[in-house]
Amino acid sequence: KAGELVHNFAKYLRGNFGELDNPKPILMSQEMEHVHHYISIENVRFPDMTFSFEMNSDDFHIPALTIQPIVENAIKHGLMRLQHGGNIRVLSYETDESYCVLVEDDGVGFDTSAQKPRDGRSHVGMENTKRRIAEMCSGEIIIESAVGKGTLATIIIPKGGTV
Repeated sequence: KAGELVHNFAKYLRGNFGELDNPKPILMSQEMEHVHHYISIENVRFPDMTFSFEMNSDDFHIPALTIQPIVENAIKHGLMRLQHGGNIRVLSYETDESYCVLVEDDGVGFDTSAQKPRDGRSHVGMENTKRRIAEMCSGEIIIESAVGKGTLATIIIPKGGTV
């Protein structure tokens, strides 16, 4: 188990360092490989959390390191504040106009109208992710949340929007 953890951690780091300066979007399937390495590490730390994936579409481009930070936020700010457990679901699909990715958790949720998160930290990471989606794919991220119910992040990338 330790060997598998080290293997996944190495692949996770390699994916992070390899994509840090990538100015072009990557295939969603590549992004999901990175997410799976990250989740395999977190699953060792938090074995009572569950993760599910429904990839109905993954043959489109997305900025590298887009889904993983959203999943990380779901764990850190949603599920880790629960007494135990919690679920994260990642779903992708396409419509006639766009590609969509949903990252949903059943964690503690938050008040989306609040100026600052309850922990006083800024939203810099999410703002950077939103900016990269807009600049590289003409897309957007919509965050919906309800205290006590969880959070849903929806990424919408228009077809033909990749720069």
